[in-house]
Amino acid sequence: METVNFKPMSAEAAKQICSWKYAPPYNVYDYMNYEEAVRKQSAILRSENENNYLCFWNHETLVAYTSIILKDDKVCVGIGIAPQFCGMGLGNVYLNQTVIEIKKKYPLKEIWVQVRSWNKRAIKCYKKCGFKESYKKTINDRFGNYEDFVFMCLEQK
Repeated sequence: METVNFKPMSAEAAKQICSWKYAPPYNVYDYMNYEEAVRKQSAILRSENENNYLCFWNHETLVAYTSIILKDDKVCVGIGIAPQFCGMGLGNVYLNQTVIEIKKKYPLKEIWVQVRSWNKRAIKCYKKCGFKESYKKTINDRFGNYEDFVFMCLEQK
C-alpha cells in the first residue's frame, strides 16, 4: 500500500464509513447509512467531534479510521478498517499511529480498547500493538444486544 495520510473526520470520510459493509459475523460493525446518520446527528458527523477521529487516506480512498474518546482518567480507542483492506495486517499500523497521537495529547492517560470476545482478528491486532487483556464483561451493544466484550489496556513501557 502507498503512503497513507491521516486527517480529522470529515463529511467525505463519514460518507465512506457509512457505505462500508462487512461479511458476517463482522457485519455488526456496519454503520448506518449516510442519510440515517445525518438524520440522527451521528457522532461522526458532528463538527465538535472531528478531532476525536483520525481518518487514514490513500488518495481519495478512506482505508481506516480510529476513534479517540476521553473518559475520565483514560482514553478509549476504536478502529475501523475498510472492508476491502481487512485481514491485510494494516490495523496495527493505524492503531500504532493513533497511540502516538494520543500520547502526545494525553501523555498521562491510560489507553483502552474494548472488543467483542469473538473478534479474534481484532484481539490479535490489539495484542500486537501492546494491549493486554484486563477483564471481560457482558454489555449492551449499540444494537441493544448483550454481548461479551474483552477490555484491554495498553501496557506502559
